[in-house]
Amino acid sequence: MSWRDRDYARQEGESPRPIFRRAPLLGSSIVSTLIGVNIAVFVLGMSPTLHGYIHGQDVQRFPMGYQHLPGFFELIGGRVLRGEIWRLFTAQYLHASLGHIFLNMLGLHFLGRPLERMWSPRKFFVLYTIAGLAGNLFFTVLSARGVINPYVPAVGASGCIYGLLGIVAVLFPTATVYIYFLFPIRIRTAAAIFGGIAIWSILERGANYGGEACHLAGLVFGVWWAMKGEGWWVRRAAGSAPKWGRRRIRDAMPGFLRPSKFAEKIAERRIEQEEVDRILKKVYEQGVFNLTEEEKRTLQYATEQQRLRDAQAGRTDRL
Repeated sequence: MSWRDRDYARQEGESPRPIFRRAPLLGSSIVSTLIGVNIAVFVLGMSPTLHGYIHGQDVQRFPMGYQHLPGFFELIGGRVLRGEIWRLFTAQYLHASLGHIFLNMLGLHFLGRPLERMWSPRKFFVLYTIAGLAGNLFFTVLSARGVINPYVPAVGASGCIYGLLGIVAVLFPTATVYIYFLFPIRIRTAAAIFGGIAIWSILERGANYGGEACHLAGLVFGVWWAMKGEGWWVRRAAGSAPKWGRRRIRDAMPGFLRPSKFAEKIAERRIEQEEVDRILKKVYEQGVFNLTEEEKRTLQYATEQQRLRDAQAGRTDRL
């Protein structure tokens, strides 16, 4: 809830502003930017001049048949182990076919929009990249252990997309998705099914078991982040609780309740709301430039805490 939604900020007869807004499809959206970059790289890769440089090429070496000459940006486990670390990141923006990029960008659009509304662009990009990195690292580890051919190339953003799937499945478990645009299913059920398919494909050495290894690692990272990492990010972004927090909380509680952590949390929530209301009223009456540094830090801390609580509750209020 923003300061304009408070009772003291409304004119007489004015109704509250809508909380949920439509995310932009184009322009200043990190999801749209990532989709645009992936499409641009795919189009560049279709060029006969650039295709071999980006994706590599198959050449005929008689009598041995075809041999793949690697490109500069593909994920190749053997080359990563020899120091070509950039491949762990660049392969996230390459795709093997039109159907491949279409499905990945479709997943990025539908899974990324709700997270973009809740997070900052920087946070979304960091987690999107780390999810893909987790998948590519797992692929490289399997290559080093001989489970996957260390010189077979891999491309795609699927590790990133599966990471988003894991995060959304934990934060919004009752959301509905449509398999093949026809069959409705809970997103947490879909995540479990896709994870099971990936495990089965790896164990049975399926046709794309290397890609499924990336999918599984990305999914596991997403689930872990939504369950454990989100709280760490809030603490890192907001810092420690403002000075008014613990001291006033302890003073506000009766002595016999002080050992109770539940009572401490309830008191913290109440005092935090009172402090935020006071600061927002000051902003409305005097302007944001009259806030002290401590008051600005208090607003930032309260905002991050509210976002975390709303995510855990399965909904998002835009502050």
